[in-house]
Amino acid sequence: MRWRRLFSRRVLRRISLVWVVGMLLTMLCLGLFVAGMEIVDTFSHKLYDALLQRVHSPPQSGRVAIVDIDEASLEAYGQWPWPRYLTAQLTDRVLDGNPAVVAFDVVFAEADRTSPAQLQRDLLRGMNLEVEIKGLPPELSDYDQLLANALARGTTILGCAMHPCPTMVNEPPPGSDPLYEGSRFFLRGAQGVSINTYLTQADDLTVSIPVLRQSSQTAFFNATVDVDNVVRSNPLIWALGPQRIYPSLALEAIRLDRGLNQCMVEYDEGGVVRLRLHELAIPCTKAGRMVINYRSVQQQPGTDLLSSFPVYPAGGLLDGTIDPAVLTNQIVFVGTSAIGLRDIRATPMAQLFSGVEIHATMVDNILAGDALIIPNWMEGAQFVAILLMGLLITLLISRGRSWLSFLLTAFMLGLCLVTAILLLKYKQLVFLPTWTMLSALLLYPVLTMIKFWQEERQKKHVREMFGTMVSRDVLRYLETNPESFSLRGERTEATIFFSDVAGFTTMSEQLPPGQLTVLLNKYLTPMTDIILGHGGFVDKYEGDAIMAEWGVPFRADNHAAEACLAAIEQQERLATLRPVLEREFGPTLHVRMGINTGTVTAGNMGSDTRFSYTVMGDAVNFASRLEPTNKEYGTDILIGEATAQAARDLIEVRFLDKIVVKGKTEPVNVYELLGKRGCLDEDRKKVVSLYTEALHLHWEQRWQDALDRLDTALGIDPADGPSQTLSTRINTYRDAPPPSDWQGEYVRATKD
Repeated sequence: MRWRRLFSRRVLRRISLVWVVGMLLTMLCLGLFVAGMEIVDTFSHKLYDALLQRVHSPPQSGRVAIVDIDEASLEAYGQWPWPRYLTAQLTDRVLDGNPAVVAFDVVFAEADRTSPAQLQRDLLRGMNLEVEIKGLPPELSDYDQLLANALARGTTILGCAMHPCPTMVNEPPPGSDPLYEGSRFFLRGAQGVSINTYLTQADDLTVSIPVLRQSSQTAFFNATVDVDNVVRSNPLIWALGPQRIYPSLALEAIRLDRGLNQCMVEYDEGGVVRLRLHELAIPCTKAGRMVINYRSVQQQPGTDLLSSFPVYPAGGLLDGTIDPAVLTNQIVFVGTSAIGLRDIRATPMAQLFSGVEIHATMVDNILAGDALIIPNWMEGAQFVAILLMGLLITLLISRGRSWLSFLLTAFMLGLCLVTAILLLKYKQLVFLPTWTMLSALLLYPVLTMIKFWQEERQKKHVREMFGTMVSRDVLRYLETNPESFSLRGERTEATIFFSDVAGFTTMSEQLPPGQLTVLLNKYLTPMTDIILGHGGFVDKYEGDAIMAEWGVPFRADNHAAEACLAAIEQQERLATLRPVLEREFGPTLHVRMGINTGTVTAGNMGSDTRFSYTVMGDAVNFASRLEPTNKEYGTDILIGEATAQAARDLIEVRFLDKIVVKGKTEPVNVYELLGKRGCLDEDRKKVVSLYTEALHLHWEQRWQDALDRLDTALGIDPADGPSQTLSTRINTYRDAPPPSDWQGEYVRATKD
């Protein structure tokens, strides 16, 4: 039974469809956000690129330089790979400038086949020929050793290539790198959590030949791309089996520049938090990736490539046109921008970007301390942002006006973008509001259409309910402002009107049904028009009777005055209509009216399936008692005291009596509505004054004095009903005095 009540039609009708759909769509967006969608990720990447292009800055550290094996260098010294003696000469020239670190974005995985020593070995192995090369100094016979000697002159790093795999391998490949066992990292994190679980995984790697590795350090140069082949972030560390972590070229360059033996990796249950080189903290993602804060770029002379840092052609260093001193105390990266060597990458700043530039930018970010940050809690923040956006848009559309919800939704979309820009520019925080904005762009049109559909249904419902009961102006307002009234029931102040044709039962017995219908239509039509013209609401017709209200469902400050003016106008119209109807149908129409003002309960009353808008309450009941009370006083319109006070500036009234209606014990004051303010002639004023005096005298039980006043009033207007009624009552009291506690009230014994 409790569940039936919970899901009854009435309860379900109170649940806003906008809220239901809004919450469902918000939950859908949250679910898709958690699951991820490639098309949205692509759009999110493009948004990130646009934001970064807006807030980028020039290089900050001033300590990064690039030695470029460019097209001109290849044209001058031959195709790549160069003989190792030439690479050794380039290394010597670079180290002559006394740089801090030299990092090669190159791997020398095989011995140099052009080396005389290697050539001798190849001939012996392949053709069983022992060849002796005369005239060549022994120290120049092995080009690989020449390069090893050159590398040993300074702090150098050789690149290696990691071979990615989707899952973590339990054991590193045998012999992959016996010189490196992960000793460069100190791990500090949650107990029982394996750091390798979060890192980018490799199942093998390609390193330089041992003779070169013995003279240099090794670090990977892989540049990983997003789904659209753009490099936006890059690993700082890479896992190769358990207990073996490799540094990136950029991270290793910083470690060597600082003269440190180890790099600390801090992690928790959510993944990597940061890397730390003593006081230098390097933010990264939970997978140990740096989100690269790309710098301003400019075009390299004679190419379509763009660069952020000083670039020195390798050929210029070899031929002496460039002084190596420009590299003093610099972290130098040696790489290639030649298109044919396939080390060209796309970044948010440019489609043609030398791969070595990525490592250089990472070093500049670390030294400047402005690498971008995507903290582990960012996903949770985006989840909350999507939820809040859904709630706010649903609230705006369900409660606000269309223009306001549009402006505020547009404002929130703009706020998302501005927030993302400000966080990126001043806090280096990457907040991509893609899902938040998409949720708004999904919810707003869908919920707006639903609200439009609901409003159209509501307008139709209002039109069906009130179309024939209120004026067109009021109906238009109710359709436009459905929130201005409630169909569910509310307490409000209103003025209630009842009217009834005197002797209608006798008329209905005398007239044929067809004529009776015509008579009623000719009477009710002008009466209804007058009510609607004064902003009233025709609640119902009961045969010849009319029930109407002012102040509901349309709010009006002057509802009492309008009800009184409508009643006066109805009596005036009836005075001209009466003889016409009498000639056509025979009966003479006299109509009694009752008006009262007070607090009512207004709303849809009835069953779950059939109901109508009406009012209920003591104020309504009293108005219905006033209408038949006219019969006892010989009046046309009686009104309650609240009505008389509210409309006193526009009407003329006579204080008629203190009466106690059926079912009540306390007396209430009633008034006769005489007409509009200023309508009374002198005789009428005299009659009203005499009646008022007589009423007070009869309260004092001065019966004869009261009768004298009434006789004078009836002498002026023999048809004055209240004077006749009071005179008859006083004569009754003279014969049968009222009880000792009588205060002048008149107790009505019947409702009608």
